[in-house]
Amino acid sequence: MKICIVRHGSAVVGSLDDQHRGLTDKGRHQAQAAGGWLAEQEWQNPQIWVSPYYRAQQTAALISESMPLDMENHASLIPSSDVIPIVDELIERDGDVILVSHLPLVGRLAAYLVEGQVFDQPWSPAECWVLSGDIAGPGCLSVESVWYPVLEGL
Repeated sequence: MKICIVRHGSAVVGSLDDQHRGLTDKGRHQAQAAGGWLAEQEWQNPQIWVSPYYRAQQTAALISESMPLDMENHASLIPSSDVIPIVDELIERDGDVILVSHLPLVGRLAAYLVEGQVFDQPWSPAECWVLSGDIAGPGCLSVESVWYPVLEGL
């Protein structure tokens, strides 16, 4: 099983309406580049799970231009969500999953799946971590590869 955790691309700042903040031009370029990188990875029956927030929806849509996949909205992928119900859903999934979400959730989810503990980690806009293992349980996955947009000049 592979799980890719993606933070949305760079978003407009300063809005009081967090759920409806969109991507900047830079964020759109980051999301497209992330999609290109993700399309080069090997996947088994992948699906995109995406936060209902607008910037994550935009990021997932741009990723799916490079790899046309079904996108499924998940209310559990908002920034303040608890990781345990998400992991419970992942355990039930047969194929690979690309999760598009936000800080602090992306860092906490990666920490839980790799280290077995929930803690905050820094995460750049559009950063992608591909995790792999037999089951999506706490501490059961390993980091297979990571893509940092800043290294691409984005």
